[in-house]
Amino acid sequence: MTYGVFSKFENSEDQVFIPSEEYKEFKFKNSSNTSSKLLNATHLIDEKEKLRYANMVRKTVDMLKESTVQKVVLSRVESFTKRSSDLEILEALLNEYPAANCYFFHHPKVGKWMGATPEILAVIKGENLQTMSLAGTAVFNPNQDHVWGEKEIEEQKLVTDFIVENLKAKGVSHIKKSLVQTAQAGTLVHLKTDINALIDPSRKEDYIEALHPTPAVCGLPRDAAQKFIKDNEGYDRSFYTGYLGIVEEREASYYVNLRCMQLLDDEAYLYVGGGITAKSDPILEYEETVQKLFTMKSLL
Repeated sequence: MTYGVFSKFENSEDQVFIPSEEYKEFKFKNSSNTSSKLLNATHLIDEKEKLRYANMVRKTVDMLKESTVQKVVLSRVESFTKRSSDLEILEALLNEYPAANCYFFHHPKVGKWMGATPEILAVIKGENLQTMSLAGTAVFNPNQDHVWGEKEIEEQKLVTDFIVENLKAKGVSHIKKSLVQTAQAGTLVHLKTDINALIDPSRKEDYIEALHPTPAVCGLPRDAAQKFIKDNEGYDRSFYTGYLGIVEEREASYYVNLRCMQLLDDEAYLYVGGGITAKSDPILEYEETVQKLFTMKSLL
């Protein structure tokens, strides 16, 4: 049996499972290449929202300095008018992010969601599990290699350590990590470590429980960070920073639902966020979300 899964950020909430009655494949020919452009997203800055989000970041930084919590991922959502049809937006998404996992999900009880995530939660093939640690964000510049700061390097290491430790706690052995590398995703770049391990394919749910939500979308320690998010973010993330994928008996592909939007008839809700540590600068954190917002807003 093959089925699709669409899960919310809150792992205590119900998941959506859809058995596959018909499965088709198609090839999409990329018709343009816009990934090398530099971002100019200043027109998306909302001073009121900037103040609100920066204040939330300051509150988070103060908490991090006074507690054992190491990281919290804060997010926000903005609505924009749609100027294109859903299929036109999907085509633009596929053109902009040919290397990402692009999707369009529609269900009468869930609504319409679309995204292009660069982050694998887990790809399982028999006894092999592949995942990744993805954190840190910067604007891609085709003319030079990005030099990462201490804050981004530490943030990405927290995610890597969490994944390795949680997989070990589930009895996973032979875990291998790649060197940290800079990975491009459209107009942005991130720090990435590939992680591979040997697993028992009959325990797929155990490994997803161990990984989701990772510190890349939640924080560390996970329970404390998730509670802080629920108490302070001020809105329901719904399927943003959840996961989606296709599951079979001995194979499965799960992706973290990042860089996504919820589509309504005349508008779209765009979700963005970033990892906050004790070294975070509130204004820079807001500006990072604006850059992420621009990458999706430009598709509408």
